[in-house]
Amino acid sequence: MGVAQFALVAVSSFLTAIALPTTSAIATTSEPTLSRDVAFIESIVFQTSLRDFDRSRFVLRRQHKWFDWTSDGCSFPVIGGTGRSFNFGAACRRHDFGYRNLKLLDQRYNCSNLSPGSICSTNTWTYGQFWNPAQRLRIDEQFNRDMLDNCASRLRTFRVRCEAWAFAFFQSVRTLGGP
Repeated sequence: MGVAQFALVAVSSFLTAIALPTTSAIATTSEPTLSRDVAFIESIVFQTSLRDFDRSRFVLRRQHKWFDWTSDGCSFPVIGGTGRSFNFGAACRRHDFGYRNLKLLDQRYNCSNLSPGSICSTNTWTYGQFWNPAQRLRIDEQFNRDMLDNCASRLRTFRVRCEAWAFAFFQSVRTLGGP
C-alpha cells in the first residue's frame, strides 16, 4: 500500500469515526434490551441528523446487527426516491428504518399481545406498543422534515418542485402506510 493510499484510508477512517452519532449509552457488545433498543431507535430516527444517519449507516449496521437496515428506497411508483428537482433517498432509508424496527420491537418483545406485567406494559414511550398510529405519525412527520430539509438547499425554481414532491410523498405514506 502506497503512502498516499495509506493516508487516504487513515483520513477516511478518522472522518467516519467522528461523524458517527453519539451512541455511548448504547452498548454494542451485550445482549439487546428493551430500553437500549428503544433508545437506539429514538436516537437514529429523531435525534441524529439525516446527514449523519446516511453517512454512518454502514458502520452502524455492522455494530448493531439485530436491527433491520433494509430499505426499498421510497417505493413510490415509477419515480423512486430521486428526480431532477429532489433526492429523498436518505430520507426514505431513515423512514424505512423507523417503520421496520418499531415493528421488529413489537415482535422481539412480544408487545402485540400485552399482558399485565409484560415487559412492554410499563413502557410509556409508545402507549404500550411500539408500532402504532402515534409512532407511525412521528416517523412520517420526521420523514416530511427530512424531505423539506433536502428541498431547502435547492435553487428556488427546483425548491418549489421539490416541496411539491415532498408533499406528494408525505401524503402517500400517510395514506398507504401501516398500521
